[in-house]
Amino acid sequence: MKHVLLLLMLMPALLKTCGNSGGDGDRIPLAKAGSEIIYKDEVLQGMPVGLSAKDSATYVRQFLKNRIKELLVYEKAVDNIPQNQEMKDLVENYRRSLIIYEYQQQVLNEKMQTEISESEMMDFYKSHTDRFVAEHNLAKGIFVKVPKNAPDLEKLKKLYKNSSSESFEKIEKYCVQNAGLFEYFNDKWVSLDDIMDNIPYTLGSQSEFLRNRSTLEVVERDFCYLLYIDDYVLSGNTAPFEYVRDDVKNIMINTRKTDFIHQFEQQLLNEAEKKRRIKYYK
Repeated sequence: MKHVLLLLMLMPALLKTCGNSGGDGDRIPLAKAGSEIIYKDEVLQGMPVGLSAKDSATYVRQFLKNRIKELLVYEKAVDNIPQNQEMKDLVENYRRSLIIYEYQQQVLNEKMQTEISESEMMDFYKSHTDRFVAEHNLAKGIFVKVPKNAPDLEKLKKLYKNSSSESFEKIEKYCVQNAGLFEYFNDKWVSLDDIMDNIPYTLGSQSEFLRNRSTLEVVERDFCYLLYIDDYVLSGNTAPFEYVRDDVKNIMINTRKTDFIHQFEQQLLNEAEKKRRIKYYK
């Protein structure tokens, strides 16, 4: 344990040198559990940057405690679990899968083209609209919350129904002057649920509200809540491209990765067959 105390005392110096530890054969041991040794570079490798001296000491103590328990449990498991062929096969299969995965990621990073243009994403979106269905009612518009006794409130009630840039500037200025809250979402799609979380009012039916109304005014306690809906998409319909753009991109990238790996594997198979490295036994 004296190594642990020494580490805590020398923490600032260790933090400066952690980038050079463990790679040149001069690893510093901190603790030992059974036959396994825990080294300084293991502790520092995952330590968050910017910790205070107190937090660093807490991190080191917790790391060593967890690591020692892990090593002791592993040692006990090795002594009590039969090392039969089945266990060896499981370990070897896991090792093989891990190596294959790491190599596939290396090949993907080195050779696969991950850049996708806006036009490619739009084409994919249009061809697969059934995959991008809105799970919530979506809307564009304006939300304002101001004290109910704020001056010229009637003027504000006229302004918030206009989505022009001039009205936007006037509403923003009004809210700053009167301790109000102004959320402009007319340039992006948001879930109506997220907007209604800010309003102490329950809509009987969101779809009916969106179909038949574009404004909502609620006065509750000390505040007045104003909502203007400029455009909407009902749940169950195709979600707007802007709303699902990141999903489109992720799906396309993952599809490309899968196709690339399949092609890569098929290429290896073809080359091995061509060189007669594969033999099938009857």
